[in-house]
Amino acid sequence: MKRVNAQLAILACLVAVTPARGAEKAVALHVTPRLAASPATVSITVTVEPNEKNRMLVIEDDSGIYYRSSQVQLDGEGAARTHVLRYRGLPPGEHRVSASVHGTNGFREVVSTTVLIVGPGGLEE
Repeated sequence: MKRVNAQLAILACLVAVTPARGAEKAVALHVTPRLAASPATVSITVTVEPNEKNRMLVIEDDSGIYYRSSQVQLDGEGAARTHVLRYRGLPPGEHRVSASVHGTNGFREVVSTTVLIVGPGGLEE
């Protein structure tokens, strides 16, 4: 138990100093919580500045042993600015969550952040 608590403390420090990217871009990504116990549920909020070229938003979670993705169709300037998803049952590991916007001429922009999911035995599960 002490080992798990020590790992959680270290991971909390790492998460606290890892900035979420995308605040100054046309796409912003916010994932909560950024540190959780498995099986975890995370809430993913993506803000996309309206643009006539925006056609698709792709949200991905990749930990190396676990992968999940979702696609949201965007209708250019008429698309909603904010998109909220929940991913449930995430297994232990370091998860890279990303949001990418694709436009009429292909890929436009991507932002990502890291989420740490800890199991009863720590990250080594």
